[in-house]
Amino acid sequence: MSHLNRSAITITRKQPYADWAIRQAQAEAEAEGESDPDPFTDDVPRTVYMVGPAVPVDDVGELLDDFWQDIFEEELAAWSEDSTTWPEPRTRDLFDTWFDAEITDTVVDLTPDEALSEEELELAAVADALAHCAWCDLEIEPNEGRHVGIQVPNRERVASREGSVLVLLTKDDQPLAGILTTPDSPEAAAGDDLIFRACTSRCEKLIRKEAPRALRRLVDHLAAR
Repeated sequence: MSHLNRSAITITRKQPYADWAIRQAQAEAEAEGESDPDPFTDDVPRTVYMVGPAVPVDDVGELLDDFWQDIFEEELAAWSEDSTTWPEPRTRDLFDTWFDAEITDTVVDLTPDEALSEEELELAAVADALAHCAWCDLEIEPNEGRHVGIQVPNRERVASREGSVLVLLTKDDQPLAGILTTPDSPEAAAGDDLIFRACTSRCEKLIRKEAPRALRRLVDHLAAR
């Protein structure tokens, strides 16, 4: 176990938030010519925000004074990323009307060996992709194996994964984990937009055969959304 140097703010959404979300759903349904909007369901009624360093519970008011605006916007974006639909003005009084806040000044990490943040998860995924064959998942030593690069048409479709792992699925639903290079990288300049690791020439041939097909399916799927 590991004690984190953080305080935790647990936010619970109240009825005014639900009323706003219902109005947004109704407005979106009307704009699309639908008579029945999707019902509002709050799958995550509580959100935990960590802030640091750890502070005594007596500092609840001061802690919220520093962070209520960021929390308010995050909670609104969870339902609608269109900020033009958000309430104006957003005041501290309105925040208190829409949300309950509970502060915990002791936060314990029961799995300290696991990645804690999204950035750490991404870094762990990249390290895993570099250490394993994309086809057979065999572990590869740093000085062994080979790199397999392919071009990515319409890179803008997957731009959010630049510098991170992009997982493709073959027609048999086999995952192929590669790293999407950044546009200004030497690899991308050489035409290697998406790089996989392969343990043998056989696996390299299979990746070169199946990865472009899987990539086309992914890009076509994203384009149709």
